[in-house]
Amino acid sequence: MRPIAQQSEQEGQLLFLPGIFNETLALLFDAHHYFQHRGVSEQAEAGREASAYYSSEMSRITMRLTSVMAWIMVRRAVYAGRIEEDKASHDYRLEASEICRRHDAEILTKLPNYMIYLSECSLSLYERIWRLDQQAYGTRH
Repeated sequence: MRPIAQQSEQEGQLLFLPGIFNETLALLFDAHHYFQHRGVSEQAEAGREASAYYSSEMSRITMRLTSVMAWIMVRRAVYAGRIEEDKASHDYRLEASEICRRHDAEILTKLPNYMIYLSECSLSLYERIWRLDQQAYGTRH
């Protein structure tokens, strides 16, 4: 694998960064484990309002991580020659930024500590990939 966010003098394009893939995969597994084992009981213990916030944030975390992983996999397919760069830049941009980039610190304070951790980590990761996407392809109209 070759690193993303470094310019290749021969290719003049973004290259794949395995660290981002590994970080995303680890955070996906971490979130999955938390939601499957501790999340259900923590959500049940929360009050009605906090339970709604919990569900919403759980969905946002999941969307962030799956969007980032999909973006990375498309970039890998481009570098492997399975998807054309033009098609990737048009059809496979990072999705749902209006939802994924949303951050409400006041609502997060009503959630369990580990949920806050997952939210902040997933937001940071999403923001980094969003900046790479914007840098590579420009803003959408």
